[in-house]
This record gives sequence, structure tokens and C-alpha cells, in this order.
Amino acid sequence: MIPIRTPKYTPGASVRVVQFVRVGHRRWKTQFEGVVEREGRRPVGGIEMGGKASACHQGTLQIRRADGEITVVALDENTEVDVLSPGAV
Repeated sequence: MIPIRTPKYTPGASVRVVQFVRVGHRRWKTQFEGVVEREGRRPVGGIEMGGKASACHQGTLQIRRADGEITVVALDENTEVDVLSPGAV
């Protein structure tokens, strides 16, 4: 049976994404806001993983910032996504 995944973020919702990047012994905070265009999944790994690459996926969010820039964010367990205003249903 193929699992059906319901989207967590509605297209058109305004969100704030906060991530922490570890650089050496430092931890840098990155943060930006935008509007969700779509939510997706991408395969993790490469050719060296063979058939396992089709089973391992990572969540992503495609977000349009206020200046028109489109950003695709890889979501992990340490990513904080705050919904500022819900999108159109």
C-alpha cells in the first residue's frame, strides 16, 4: 500500500523559517520569512546508495520571499517553521 502524505503547510501561508547551521564550534542562526508555494520531498543520497535512494526522502518547502526570490528549504528535526498567517484553502 502506498502511504498518502497530507501536506503540513498550505500554499499561500505566510511562514517564518528558523534554522541553525553548525560551523566548527559555533552555531549560526539563519531566519527568513516568505509565502509557501509548495511542499515537497526529495531523495536523499546519491548513486552510491543504489535502490535505497528511492526509499529515503527529505521534506522541503518552496518559499517566495517578499523581494520575489524563491528559496527551497530542506526540513529536518531542528528546523522551526512558524505559520504567521494561514493560506487560502
